[in-house]
Amino acid sequence: MAIPGQSVNAHPRMQDTHYLTEGSSHSVAISDALALPSADPLFLATTEKTRTALLKLGDSPRDTLALAALWDENRSSIEHELHFHLYSDSNSPLLKQLLARLVWHAAFFCEEVHDPKAWVARCANLEARRLALQLREAR
Repeated sequence: MAIPGQSVNAHPRMQDTHYLTEGSSHSVAISDALALPSADPLFLATTEKTRTALLKLGDSPRDTLALAALWDENRSSIEHELHFHLYSDSNSPLLKQLLARLVWHAAFFCEEVHDPKAWVARCANLEARRLALQLREAR
């Protein structure tokens, strides 16, 4: 991964991927250029909406439109964590607590590093587990 503003000097042999099969009795075709799969336009659109919502919530945690977009675009992963760790559904008052915790995390989202949808799923998992632990300790 290249860091903006910095150059990376790779080892000369690392630039040619064919060296991986030198001296091997197995013939493996390795391409110099990796082919990326074509991206699903719907997935790209929801990812962009999630990214935008996270950036807005990072700047303004009370942005209800951004929170609604975050919920709409990531509902399945958030509900999964809510159900799996808290045995609740989206009608539970625990959802409001979980969303508030996700909003808090939004300040730490870095668009250059994180995949927005995976980041939301990871944070939802973390916070659902944390909330479940707090509820168990309160008993």
